[in-house]
Amino acid sequence: MYIATNQETCEKIGEVLAAQADKPQNIRIFIAGMGCSGPSFGLGLDNVNENDFSESINGVNFVVEQSVYDTVGEIKVEWVGNGYSVQPVTPAASACGSCSSCG
Repeated sequence: MYIATNQETCEKIGEVLAAQADKPQNIRIFIAGMGCSGPSFGLGLDNVNENDFSESINGVNFVVEQSVYDTVGEIKVEWVGNGYSVQPVTPAASACGSCSSCG
């Protein structure tokens, strides 16, 4: 498994997909930026490309570029009340966790 998620998250994403029926119906997970505590991720509607890994969970098709998976490993997507939390299942060992200790 490359993507970890739950039923509630898939239901919320399903609502977005239904409202955007004219757009691609795949949820792309991408690295939106890098910081001292590791990557920050984004979600978007996109087509599947040949260098992507694709996984369907509870009717939602997630796609992630293979190089992203190679960099961060398994990715967890969760609905957290008013948005989505997207993060590696195993945080980067070199991540400091807060910017106050970055040099």
